[in-house]
Amino acid sequence: MHDVQPIPLPRDHFAEMNRAKMIRESGVPGLDRKRKMNDLKVVMESQLGKQSSMTDRGMFLEHGTDALCFHVTWDDRSRLYGNIQYFRLIYHLADDTIEIARASNTTRDGTVTFPKLLKRSKLPKSGQAFDDSDCYSWKDLAIGQIINVFGRMMLIVKCDRFTRDHYESNGIHLREDMPLEVEDKKAEIKRVVPPYNGFGSEEDSLRSCTGSINPPPLKKDMSSNKKSGIVLRFNASLVVDDDADDSSSMRKFAINFFLEDDTITIHEPPIKNSGYVGGQFLRRQPINHISASDMYVGNVVEVVGHQFLLRDANESTFKLMECDEKTFPYSDTARLQRILSSKQDMIRAYFVSHYDGNGMLDLEGLRQLCSAIGIAINHAELITIWRRLKRNNTSDSVPFNKLLKFSAEETFIKSIS
Repeated sequence: MHDVQPIPLPRDHFAEMNRAKMIRESGVPGLDRKRKMNDLKVVMESQLGKQSSMTDRGMFLEHGTDALCFHVTWDDRSRLYGNIQYFRLIYHLADDTIEIARASNTTRDGTVTFPKLLKRSKLPKSGQAFDDSDCYSWKDLAIGQIINVFGRMMLIVKCDRFTRDHYESNGIHLREDMPLEVEDKKAEIKRVVPPYNGFGSEEDSLRSCTGSINPPPLKKDMSSNKKSGIVLRFNASLVVDDDADDSSSMRKFAINFFLEDDTITIHEPPIKNSGYVGGQFLRRQPINHISASDMYVGNVVEVVGHQFLLRDANESTFKLMECDEKTFPYSDTARLQRILSSKQDMIRAYFVSHYDGNGMLDLEGLRQLCSAIGIAINHAELITIWRRLKRNNTSDSVPFNKLLKFSAEETFIKSIS
């Protein structure tokens, strides 16, 4: 029969933990407790006869209650709703402990005030310390130095007179005090006005960018405007590409330009059986890039993403443009007469070579003549010359000698019938 080996008793973890705790509390010599002894316990043990450390007593006898005072700031603006906070750092020379207290809050920034950020204790440099060499000493503190207070990076900005004298007596020179109030870096917000989208007037769109609830923009008083009530009226059509829908080319528009405030209205007459019901295409509003000088027959204007070709105008519009050659240079009859007078010989030669027996000239013939003799004019200038030749004439053609007489006039007096 084989011998049976005894089984070891099971470990009592609770008993071992309790035994280790009692060893720590009983004060076994040579045991590192890894904890700070309570101040009251130190006093009671000293009253019972336990001797204190001579080193600590020597530091106390040398420095007593002397302490170094620094002003520090904590810039916490990188965090949401963070700000700049001000503290005072007290370094006790007797036991190399640090105490950080909140400075008086005079900014009324809404933060909750508290007396101390750090109670009197040794401050580790990296958040944890295994011995005194890992903690801050008074030699590590200087103006402009950044210290780590358990993850809070604080800047030392100034000190008192006693602190400065203490460093000078130990052969260390401190720099001049830094400004305590740190300039607040305000974010520069540049307001960018979005581009006009074509809906409503541009004043209304711009007013909506300044706030959520805004009154409508004030209208200008046009009672004293000399151009009040003066309207330029044009017939226009859409400019479409060759591959676009053919139905768009049949659409006709009536464009009114009001000289009193440079506003435009566009109306589309209905076309039966076309699918376009017509009506108001654009209510009265200003268009930034369009002025009165852009409104002439033959020009293409772009309004809210659509291009309109100005094909014709009414009689009153032509007369208004001919009376204001500064605003409408293409309707300056005197300037066009001077251009034709410089080409008199070429006009006569063209008439002789193209005479067909009746001696009449129509609008298309006038266009071909100007092109043949090298006069570069647009459609609006051609209409201006044609209107001068057709004065008091209702037919579609005029005698050719009338053009010769108009170009041969030395003194031209503009009159509107």
